Amino acid sequence: MAEALEPATVAFDSAAASYDTEFSDTVPGHWLRELVWSRLSPYVRPGMNVLDLGCGTGEDALWFARRGCRVTAVDNSRAMLVIAARKAEEMRDSNPIATVALDIENTKESGLSGEFDLVLSNFGAINCIQDLLSLRSRLQSLVSPGGIVALNFMGRFCAWESAYYFPRARATRRWRGRAAARVGSSSVDVKYWSVGQIRRALAPEFRVLALSGIGVLLPPSYLFPWVARRPRLFRLLSGGDRFISASWPFSRMGDHTLIVLFRTGPQK
Repeated sequence: MAEALEPATVAFDSAAASYDTEFSDTVPGHWLRELVWSRLSPYVRPGMNVLDLGCGTGEDALWFARRGCRVTAVDNSRAMLVIAARKAEEMRDSNPIATVALDIENTKESGLSGEFDLVLSNFGAINCIQDLLSLRSRLQSLVSPGGIVALNFMGRFCAWESAYYFPRARATRRWRGRAAARVGSSSVDVKYWSVGQIRRALAPEFRVLALSGIGVLLPPSYLFPWVARRPRLFRLLSGGDRFISASWPFSRMGDHTLIVLFRTGPQK
């Protein structure tokens, strides 16, 4: 019998309390997030207006705020936003962070307005949307000409997952482009996008600047306990990851893929 699928909002609400413990605060999880930050650093400058789309518990929003950016952090999980807002309140020495509850597929209906210099959607938030063309329309209305969009998504092929589950059916579940994924104790329906799909859906308004695999040699989060017990192996894999992850074909083989795009048009 197929496992019942939960709406994404319900699933992420139920996972909010343990998300940092099981991912953000782990050594591999923190390292992977820092890898994303290192790839974004060349595009970040103080005073930027930043949108964190699918912000979760707010770790990325805090990073931007500490670098002098004005941050709007949005998520469809109110439980995640409660945690993000609490972290923002505790951070006294940085720019304030505005938290907004909304469905990232319906940003127009939310009343979210203004032009952003940089939009980040990290660690698979856009895998929960159903229509990339709708995403392009939203980004067109939100991103300033000359602005940056960074999407870190789960792609069609993850080398670790295919090898770990070989020869079971789960080894190829992403290849079909749609499957159930675990979020905490729930399963949700997600889309696994290819780089080509995103590139074509967002063109010509958005042009690709850079591509990196996030978690090529480091395994997916369900194997974090295994790699965390092997610190020497972790150091070896993480060092190799940083070295190869921006090179083809490794940029397309990670648990996640970070694609950085430029909004065409004259800069402000």
